[in-house]
Amino acid sequence: MTVTNSFEGIRFGVATASLGMASCHTLELKFSALQKAGFKYLELGFGEYMAWVRLQTPDLPASTCPPAWSEADEPDPSDDAIWAALYAKAPDMITYAASFGLTILMLQPLNQFDGYAPGTERAKWVKAKAERWLPLCSKLGIEQLQVGSNDFRDATDDLDIAAADLRWLAELGARQPRPVKIAYESWCFSWRVPDFETVWDIVQRGDHPNLGLCFDTAHTPLAPSYGWDPVTGNGWTDKEFEGVLDRIRAIPGDKIFYVELSDVLAPTTPLGKGSDFDAWRINANSPRGDSFVWAVCGRPIPLVGRHAGLAVRGEDDMGGARVVQQVKAVLSTGFKGPMMFEMFEAIRMEQDDPEIPAQYAEACARAEHLLRKAVDG
Repeated sequence: MTVTNSFEGIRFGVATASLGMASCHTLELKFSALQKAGFKYLELGFGEYMAWVRLQTPDLPASTCPPAWSEADEPDPSDDAIWAALYAKAPDMITYAASFGLTILMLQPLNQFDGYAPGTERAKWVKAKAERWLPLCSKLGIEQLQVGSNDFRDATDDLDIAAADLRWLAELGARQPRPVKIAYESWCFSWRVPDFETVWDIVQRGDHPNLGLCFDTAHTPLAPSYGWDPVTGNGWTDKEFEGVLDRIRAIPGDKIFYVELSDVLAPTTPLGKGSDFDAWRINANSPRGDSFVWAVCGRPIPLVGRHAGLAVRGEDDMGGARVVQQVKAVLSTGFKGPMMFEMFEAIRMEQDDPEIPAQYAEACARAEHLLRKAVDG
């Protein structure tokens, strides 16, 4: 009997940002959880690396990054002392991860990079920032940098500007001592690039061998043109989904650099109408909108369900992104890149519970097994 292995050569891992959001969820806890769950690869969050470096170097000054431009305590490009520490500690981070049997494949995310009008202060600043990030990526030995589609309102919606920015970034990554691929990801809450189809358009315009897609199975069912509207519950119909699968299959497999795996809870009880996420939405008061709220609160692990499978009461708690079908479509392209679990359930993950990293890492291991079985039988 012939045994099919559609995942031959594909490396599975987990994004550290998805293993807990409370201060007690340290990289030590997360690395240990991944090791015990049998994983060998991870996607490292920049903010977590910054926090780890500050623990190792407690006398570092504060970031001078403009507050409106800063995320995850990131330093300004002019913060020489902070960047020197980030660079100096990179070999230690590689060694630390290796002590748990782990290899860092990606750093994420380089936010709010693309689309600013050329010559503006912000356009110059983001390129100066990238010129700091890419050497760090190279020193960390990573293969890919994730770039999320800019959702700030002061960016333009000119796709040619975005393509030129990403081409420049891809060339910068290619010139590093250890070249770094640029994996561009659609964010469903981006007003300008909210779906993978637009990302693919930009990547084609960018036309650089070092530029490709990060395809996320959760942002697709929340894409505003065909996905669920978290406020009405409408969208993501069978007809729309078939069109999505056709468009996935049309992308060359070597231009999908890696895949992020999570499911999405169907908004059967929409936001503002008794949803479990209503209180979080009010407290967060995020300018990024309702799709952002759902993307942060309602993305369980595929085939396992809510809260690492511990809060599954019925089918509604399992998710409706149809991840298996999306993965099959990706595999049909010849894709052989990494697959990273990147789930977000903020209400659970923000709790001060040290068991959360282990619960989610173990559930990801179960999900990998179930996904392999669902695809290959």
